[in-house]
This record gives sequence, structure tokens and C-alpha cells, in this order.
Amino acid sequence: MTATKHHSRPPGLLFLALFLLLAMPMPLRAGEALVSGQYLSSGGQDIQLRITVAGPAPSTLIVIQNLPPGTAIETASPAFHQYDANKGEVKWLLTKVSPGSYLLSLRLLRPVPDGAISGEIRYKDPASGRLTHLPIRP
Repeated sequence: MTATKHHSRPPGLLFLALFLLLAMPMPLRAGEALVSGQYLSSGGQDIQLRITVAGPAPSTLIVIQNLPPGTAIETASPAFHQYDANKGEVKWLLTKVSPGSYLLSLRLLRPVPDGAISGEIRYKDPASGRLTHLPIRP
């Protein structure tokens, strides 16, 4: 029987390859949210909500803005899809979403106190297909 000698590669090369693979930019790293929302202004007459979307982006976002019931809206950007003044619930349907930031703005006829609003973002995770409800507080 003849013994064969196997030459192994230096372990440093294997570790280098693993490091390079892990250091490559990933669309979403563990612990990062696919979608996040932050109020830039949450009281007075002007309400602004910034939504940040990472990749891969969900195709559609439903954004719900809760105002005090009976609040009158002067303008909205972009235009909302539905407003129930009795509930104080504004809804946007954002389609063809891509990674990046989106700004939703409302100008109210009368100011609302700080902390009187809240919001929610709903979307289907493109990787798992699971529906996500993301509450947003000022």
C-alpha cells in the first residue's frame, strides 16, 4: 500500500476567503429593519413622517396616520388615498416602492398638541411573505 501525501492549504487563506465573503455589502444585515419610520415634526399644524426603506424593498406600503378625531386637513403630500375624519385616520397606499427615503406631510387647519398623533406602516416582507405592522410614535 502506498501512502499519499495531501498538501493542505494554509489556514490563513481559508480565513481570508471567509472574511471577504462576510465583509461584502449585504442588502440587509441582521438587526436592521427593512422599513422604519420617524416623525420629523409631530405637533402643531405641520406633521412630517420620514419612511426609510432598505433592500429588497416591499412592493407596497400602507401608511396610517392617526390624528385626533375631527381634525381638518388643509393639504397632504403626497395625496392620501383615504381619510376618515370621525376616526382621525389618514391612509396612504405607496406602490412601486424602492429602497430609499419617503416624506409624507400633512398641513392641518388647526394645530394638534405634541404626542396627540401616532402612525403605523404595514407591508409584506418580500423574503418571508409575512405581513408586518410597524407602529410609529413621536
